[in-house]
Amino acid sequence: MQPQAHAAAAYGREQLLNLSPVQVIQRLYDYAILGCKKNDPRLAHRALNELIIALNFDHREIAFGLFKLYDYCKGKILKRDYPAALAILEELRETWVRAYNLQ
Repeated sequence: MQPQAHAAAAYGREQLLNLSPVQVIQRLYDYAILGCKKNDPRLAHRALNELIIALNFDHREIAFGLFKLYDYCKGKILKRDYPAALAILEELRETWVRAYNLQ
């Protein structure tokens, strides 16, 4: 790895470590959406798996509803129906951004 690439990778890791939990969820939505846009099931599934892990089942109704949506998206991605998963993920991301006044 070239020095510039190494420095850029280190900077990227540092930025990720400084994200708030709310920003991490936003970034996971971004990765899941990117996976759908690039027809990359591995990237989309990895992001969705992390979103599932992040669910707080102390708030069962909300967490279970999100779990069902994430699981549905995973199924659509397995069937290569990226537009269906993308529509749901973009709406969830937009709601997340509005709820926490993110950009």
